Amino acid sequence: MSDKSKNSAYLAEYYDLQAKADVKTLNAQDDAKIYLSALKKQVESYYPLDHHGEHLVVLDVCTGTGRVLANLATDGVRDNIPLSNVEFIGVDKEPSMIHRALAVQQETPSMSHVGRIDWLVGEALHLISAELLETHINQVDLLLSAAGSVSLLTRPGELLRFLAQAAALLRPRSGRFYLSVRRDLLSTQSTTDPMSENATYTGLCERREFPSGLYENIVYRQLPIGSPTVEGSIKKTPYQLQVIKWTKADHEEVIEESHIESVQKIWEEPELLKCSKEAGLEFVETIHTLHETYYVLKQAG
Repeated sequence: MSDKSKNSAYLAEYYDLQAKADVKTLNAQDDAKIYLSALKKQVESYYPLDHHGEHLVVLDVCTGTGRVLANLATDGVRDNIPLSNVEFIGVDKEPSMIHRALAVQQETPSMSHVGRIDWLVGEALHLISAELLETHINQVDLLLSAAGSVSLLTRPGELLRFLAQAAALLRPRSGRFYLSVRRDLLSTQSTTDPMSENATYTGLCERREFPSGLYENIVYRQLPIGSPTVEGSIKKTPYQLQVIKWTKADHEEVIEESHIESVQKIWEEPELLKCSKEAGLEFVETIHTLHETYYVLKQAG
């Protein structure tokens, strides 16, 4: 996929619509319940002296279109969780995703209850070098790596680098890091809960269409090119995305086309926990849902 296609405004909306569809398909609202519970614990334990009067900080890495933070704000307002002293920070490497996240913020009334919201263009491997996050060392109360995005770290050493930066950002003692891994990308060698046969995700292997909510007469068509392949611990899923415009004569015109290969790492639980320890993190607990496993970590010491 070309860099231009990667940063396409159409592609950003497609990922947004795809994520919303997956919420229904995979019952991905499980993550909303887990993150809401985590936020509630942080708010209830907030102590002004520990925070020097500053905000309680929630950092969402690989935020995409901001779905997780928008849902968190909506659920927090519904449950009467005070958000005026909370700061949301969403980070994604694609400018088009951050642009869409800003739009999602404007479209989500509950986001106005949050004390401060920042969206940053940046990479998971360079978090602490981002200008805003340089001032948040040891100040992040809740760090989220949602929707199994950690599986995008496929090169040797990348996981350790990411986890070490997470450890540096977390608030000592009370800060928590929720690291999610999709169950179909977690090896059956997991030591706490083997992968269920029902935990497979086939969304990219199916033909799907998503009508645009932003652009008139635009439809996103996802077409599988071939079956997923696994080489060692790397899973590759090729598919094609067409941006279709329907004309007044009811004919379709392909105005943008991308050949995309989703490349993801299949993790073994012992490997994740070993890297976490080496990075300066301490294991707290594991939360299992049908489609994801969440590792809750804190700064060691």
